[in-house]
Amino acid sequence: MIGRSVVVKSYIEVARHVVPEFWEPSRVLAIRKMAQSSMPVIDRFEPERYGRLLDRMAFKDLRRRDLEEAYAKADKIDIDIGIKLGGAELQMPIYVGDMSFGALSGNPNIAIAKAVTEAGAVAGIGEGGLHPEVAKYRNIVVQWASARFGMDMNLLTAGIAVNIKIGQGAKPGIGGHLPGRKVVDIIAKLRKIPVGSEAISPAPHHDIYSIEDLAQRVKALRDLTKKPILVKVAAVNKIHYVSVGVARSTANGIIIDGAGAGTGATPIVARDHLGIPIDIAVPVVDQWIRKDGTRDGFLMIAGGMLYSPLDVAKIIALGADMANLGTAALLAMGCIMCHACHTGGCPTALTNMIGSGKELDIEWGSALLRNYLLAVSRGLKAVLYALGMSSIKELVGRRDFLQIRHVDEELASVIGVELAEPGETAWLDKNRRVIFPREYYEGVHIPIIGMGGVVPGYTTPARRLLDVLRIEAVQVTRPSVDPYREDVDVSVKFGRLVLDTPVVVPAIDEAAEDAAYIMGAAVLGDNCKYEEYCLGSFKPAITPPGEIDIDSGVIIIDERMGGEKPLEAAVARLHRKLMETGRRRETLIVAVGDLYNGADIYKLAALGADLVAPLSAFQQVVQRVKDLPKGERRRRYENLIANLTAELKVLMGAGGVTSYMHTLVGNLDLLRSLDGRVGEILGVEIAGR
Repeated sequence: MIGRSVVVKSYIEVARHVVPEFWEPSRVLAIRKMAQSSMPVIDRFEPERYGRLLDRMAFKDLRRRDLEEAYAKADKIDIDIGIKLGGAELQMPIYVGDMSFGALSGNPNIAIAKAVTEAGAVAGIGEGGLHPEVAKYRNIVVQWASARFGMDMNLLTAGIAVNIKIGQGAKPGIGGHLPGRKVVDIIAKLRKIPVGSEAISPAPHHDIYSIEDLAQRVKALRDLTKKPILVKVAAVNKIHYVSVGVARSTANGIIIDGAGAGTGATPIVARDHLGIPIDIAVPVVDQWIRKDGTRDGFLMIAGGMLYSPLDVAKIIALGADMANLGTAALLAMGCIMCHACHTGGCPTALTNMIGSGKELDIEWGSALLRNYLLAVSRGLKAVLYALGMSSIKELVGRRDFLQIRHVDEELASVIGVELAEPGETAWLDKNRRVIFPREYYEGVHIPIIGMGGVVPGYTTPARRLLDVLRIEAVQVTRPSVDPYREDVDVSVKFGRLVLDTPVVVPAIDEAAEDAAYIMGAAVLGDNCKYEEYCLGSFKPAITPPGEIDIDSGVIIIDERMGGEKPLEAAVARLHRKLMETGRRRETLIVAVGDLYNGADIYKLAALGADLVAPLSAFQQVVQRVKDLPKGERRRRYENLIANLTAELKVLMGAGGVTSYMHTLVGNLDLLRSLDGRVGEILGVEIAGR
């Protein structure tokens, strides 16, 4: 144990957020109740109108009264929910992790390994090297990740399986990120890196650029370790292709991490906009690998905002064999969902910097997690009992046992679940408040956050149709690109206009125009200070979103003018029309509107815009810096332009896209919609297709 001055061994009040999140206090309190009692609780039994698909589903033949009776005697129900992982016999189909030493602060890693071994579950140790106290426990899965942190034979031969990490739900297509402030002596030693250095994993494995490369790595690690080999991927838009490739690689199983999953540190823009939810991915993957003939004997582990016995039962009915309960495990051990994991200042001593003055009591944390796992497993037995089943194997892939409400027919068809009551899948609220981080303008560093639980239009309200679109990230089928180390071209050229970024700066301040000139960005205005960057000098056609008949020159679609259509719909329609008439190369489409971040720019570009003016981002900054001297204001605008461009590059790199103009603009295949109606309006395929 690592000695510290304050030992944490009690719960503190759960954080409350201005913008709704999935991990709201009621869910956290349900987890705590299970962790304190070791008995299951019923949370959200009736289908809900908004939120996860899991929350809109119910077992057709399961009555609340029957479940309550089964829960009351859950500790006495004898039903087989065990599962084999190689030579290990697990007592429950639950995987905890992967949470690395460094992301967590040592004692939590030990507590997790202890709890899962005692409860009969299993935990992944992540990519932080092997903590010597964690190594004492058998029920762990070690990880072969892109940076190979701490990799040696002692690590590879520990535990019961090896996990090749290709991606994770909170940042698919992006490498791991441990801030340098958290890399203290012991972490540096185990990861084999210098103290204080940022531990940024490469986006791709530099020896895995295809399914064929993956198959070679799977066989090599199996031969070397004599253990089962699992492959961890994020739930991305084309997860069905990825899963078939992984199954054909001879891996023993796949771990799929859905959008909204937790992490120690990720760019906010990646957490909120990359990949698809787990309850869409799992049924689609199950259907595809069954058709491919590779389902038998292939283990599917699924995670991403799962926490209750009913969650586990539903995700198994959708097609998984095991559930990954990562964030829920931390909540059982005291996490309050304050999103400060990356800062090193965690108030619950779970993700704090070692040496900061707090440590988690291992016995306390381990006992709570063990109780929580027992509660979930008992609840799962009770669900099976109430459904008249005697084994967990009877439930795997039984989508016919489920009904779903309040989604559109197309999405219900994609996941293969009976639709009991149709509705719009997307959760829209145009008045949803947006939190604009200070990092956007205070320095050249895109905003980072810890933990998950945010998927706009799904777990939280979406402001506009654009939010309902999910951005593709590559996993194995082609390599991602690391924008920190590799070139991602975001330049835009149109006639005499040559720009270094597609970000358009509104002419709201002379300092902003100076920043645009320095950063090589266009300016939205008529009488700009620098004519060569001034869109007004091109005599543009300025129009509200709607039916646009202009077919050449600079076309500015400005939603401030009102209009018959949403901005994103007008952009998509104009791009399609110009492609059909062969006039696309003669036009420059500029989208202007209530936009905030690099994801807004990416999505509008994929719909067909060449340049994007995120007015709301600049309006936020102008209000905050208006009293500063001109030079200071200019620097803040420069930071904003740089960070918006950097976010765009991160998202492009995650999808293996290296050229903005040649590969991103107008490429609808890089997007998927969470809602069938929204997809139809914008011409975008629904998630899972």
